[in-house]
Formats: sequence, C-alpha cells, structure tokens
Amino acid sequence: MNNYNTKLQSENIDYVEVNENLIDDYLLMVNNEEIQKQISTKRRIYTYEDELNWVKQKKEENAVIFSMIERQSGKFIGNVEFMEINNGEAEIGITITPFYQNKHYGTEAMKTIIDYGFNVMNLEKINLVVFSNNKRAIHCYKNLGFIEYDVEKNVAVIDNESIDDIYMTLKR
Repeated sequence: MNNYNTKLQSENIDYVEVNENLIDDYLLMVNNEEIQKQISTKRRIYTYEDELNWVKQKKEENAVIFSMIERQSGKFIGNVEFMEINNGEAEIGITITPFYQNKHYGTEAMKTIIDYGFNVMNLEKINLVVFSNNKRAIHCYKNLGFIEYDVEKNVAVIDNESIDDIYMTLKR
C-alpha cells in the first residue's frame, strides 16, 4: 500500500498523481544518462527546483499524468502521460527507471494507460514518438498494436549513431 493518491491500478502497478514527495525519484530518473538518451536530444541536469516547478505545472494544468509505483515494494517505477489531447486523439509518453526496465512493467503500464485513454478519456487514436535506437520500446509498441506512420530522419546523434524519430499510432 502506498501513501499517494492512487488513481488507477493494474496487476503490479499503482498509478498515482505526480507528487512533491517523489521529486528525488524523478531526479534520479530524468538525470540518468541512459534515460536522457531515450527521451531527449538535449542533455541537461535537472535540479530539485526544476522538478518542483514541473510538478506544480502538471498539477495546475490538470495534466493526464501518472507516476507509477510498484505495488509490492512501494518503489517508484516511472511516469506515463497523455499530452497534446485534442479532437479524440492524444500523444502518449512513458519513461521507466533503469532498474525496472526489461521486467515487463512498460508493457503492463502501456496496456493500462491505453485502456484508460480509450475507455475513460474516450480517445479514438493514441500516438507516440520513439527514437529509432530504442528497440525494446518499439518492439513493445508493435506488440500492443501500434503501427508506424512516419519517420523523421536524423533528429539526433547519440553514441555516434544517427537517430530517427519514429511516429506510431494506435486506433480504437
């Protein structure tokens, strides 16, 4: 049982409101070099103040974002968010901490949030963008039914590799 405001649950994960008490966990995740390579073309170090402002902004916007807590341990797993919500479609973004990657939490979270998007938010289409070097995520998304509809070439160079943005979509 966690001490956060649980909004949603799946088999192993509690989905809670973003929370000031999780800022240290957010910082460990967002400042991790491997995570930054998966989510951004620009490297930067986020401060406590940056994350506090981010939490406040998300709350003020009533953003559709959940922090994920492993139910058994009470540990922070990552965040998942719907962005650019408009005319029955939205973009989804997910970040899983390095320790919880390759343990099927991403797949469980995506299934849950897709269901939430279609059945609670009444979305007709869910979109996402993923770096071409993030093979595990691409494999997960394809297994969940997402199809590639566009590619933006050479958006970044990471570890001397040219990276593309792959655009994917899932319709209800």
